[in-house]
Amino acid sequence: MAKKSGMRCNVYIHKAGTSIALAAQRNATLSHSVEGTDIEVFSIACNKAFITDVEAYATLREEYVQGNNVDVYIALPSEEKYFGNCAITTFDNDIPYEELSTWSISLRFKHSVSSS
Repeated sequence: MAKKSGMRCNVYIHKAGTSIALAAQRNATLSHSVEGTDIEVFSIACNKAFITDVEAYATLREEYVQGNNVDVYIALPSEEKYFGNCAITTFDNDIPYEELSTWSISLRFKHSVSSS
């Protein structure tokens, strides 16, 4: 995936069905593919995600451990927006010596491709 300087993309992770923000990305990769002719799959890899606070971390970890989905909102500079209910496929912690602790979070969601 080619990088474009100056792009401002945002990925926000919320507790499913609520407006409780759990995390936002610092760096992320959005990949899409189509399964068959009617299902579009989005994979999101948030490298260096920031979790909002201790409560949000506990909630995000619990959602991951329980296999629950989270809601994800993606806004691109082109004004494209994506919203989906995602499965958390990985939840890894980066614990550097001198910097802020961040997490790598991978998510995946599918939705039907509209025929309009």
